[in-house]
Amino acid sequence: MNHTATQDRVRPLKVDFAQRIQSWLRNVTSPDGSLPDLDSIPQLVHRLFQDAKDERATDIHVDPENGTLCIRFRIDGVLRDVALIPRQHGAQFLGHIKALVDLDPTPLLRPAAGGTLYDLDDAEVNLRVTCAPTVQGEKMSVRLLDPRRVRYTLEELGLSHIQKEKIDQWLESMSGMVLVTGATGSGKTTSLYALLHQLKSLNCSVVTVEDPVEYRIEGINQIQVNEARGITFSETVKTMLRLDPDFLMVGEMRDRDSAEAALSASSTGRVLLSSLHSRDAAGAVTTLRNLGIQDFEITAALELVISQRLVRRLCPDCKREEPTPTEDRGWLEALEVTAPATSWVPSGCDNCRHTGYRRRIGIFEVWYVDEDANELIRRHTDEKSLRHAIRESGTKTLLEDGMAKAADGITSLAELRRGGSYGFGISHK
Repeated sequence: MNHTATQDRVRPLKVDFAQRIQSWLRNVTSPDGSLPDLDSIPQLVHRLFQDAKDERATDIHVDPENGTLCIRFRIDGVLRDVALIPRQHGAQFLGHIKALVDLDPTPLLRPAAGGTLYDLDDAEVNLRVTCAPTVQGEKMSVRLLDPRRVRYTLEELGLSHIQKEKIDQWLESMSGMVLVTGATGSGKTTSLYALLHQLKSLNCSVVTVEDPVEYRIEGINQIQVNEARGITFSETVKTMLRLDPDFLMVGEMRDRDSAEAALSASSTGRVLLSSLHSRDAAGAVTTLRNLGIQDFEITAALELVISQRLVRRLCPDCKREEPTPTEDRGWLEALEVTAPATSWVPSGCDNCRHTGYRRRIGIFEVWYVDEDANELIRRHTDEKSLRHAIRESGTKTLLEDGMAKAADGITSLAELRRGGSYGFGISHK
């Protein structure tokens, strides 16, 4: 695949970085065509980050292909090709980004990661860069963490009135452990910080342990794990307790040590918030069991589970209602769900870059763990039976919440179907 052959893949954005690349190659290439003007690379990289921010991209991917580096922006959860750089000009481009985060700018022999704070429009953005050698060449991904993304309230995330009431029910007692679960990139951190902002307003002491600290929040004491310097997860949690906090947040339970440390902190009477990878609310119990947590420990601590996914919002300027497409009907029938006669579908216009979607919203399952649920967990009830009991208790599943948002024209059935492999519908089977 050569540079010219792939140009038709690049779809124009509001800010067309592809044009910047072409201008750069025309104006700054050395006379022999071998290397670009190195003085111009910092400006080009800065424009890359600025354009990504302007397009609301959460990630930048630089993927090696035959003869080229393909730059992609992840916008509303979907990757879009935005520019191509000939491979011979890409090494210095990648090298400058790596140097910004204190990585060796030369081609790497093993995966590496780094991060830094970067100024864009008088605002600091946290850049997290990961590089890995592949058989095609070096791949890089850059995550742009904008602090403004964690200023949402619980209502702005997309929680329904009933779901918000369950969280308010927990806030009245504020005890035990709250878990926010979902796949990678499902907005768990945003939801955790929305809860932290609400707790911070209560004039209480809040301490977090994170690996890494993704967003800095005034009024909250944040500790970053650093294994290389001996700042381990379990030791940091013990330190947290000596700081006399009212609320603790453990960024993510990734293994047995972090789960046990979190449960130990919760057992001291402090309120604990954390995130976990699981498919839905019932899956959170299975994940805790797989991490070595006993059923009696789960029931003693677990109070609330918020399971979530992110879906794209339909563009309000071009969405339209029409008979439900055959593909969506078939998908719902396979889940034993009655398909609506009509549904909202994407169309495409200039305001949404002809994708039919603009921005994203959460799909939620909020499970308040009552005594009946605790009894099932104590009896080591299997995940399928626990999932059925949660649904019978009146808790709206991920799919049901998604269907409600699709009926209101907030998202589409096609978008829910696209997320099927990430958990939509499993609570319905």
